[in-house]
Amino acid sequence: MSKKDKKIEIQVKDAKVTVNKAIIEGFELVVGKKVIGQIVEIDGKFAVVDKENVAGFHKKMDQAVAAIIEVYNLNH
Repeated sequence: MSKKDKKIEIQVKDAKVTVNKAIIEGFELVVGKKVIGQIVEIDGKFAVVDKENVAGFHKKMDQAVAAIIEVYNLNH
């Protein structure tokens, strides 16, 4: 029996993101009312932020968004 694809809406919102106790302008990925990830731009690269620490760097915003969605899908 196959599992039906469940459509979810993900919003990218401007936000102030805390990274290593510094507040930086960035983005939040939101599903419903739950924040599933944060992204900030540091030195021309996009950093995925997890619990106020940088989890990884990506060259493009789309790659950072895809990385957050991938982790979200694996855990839910």
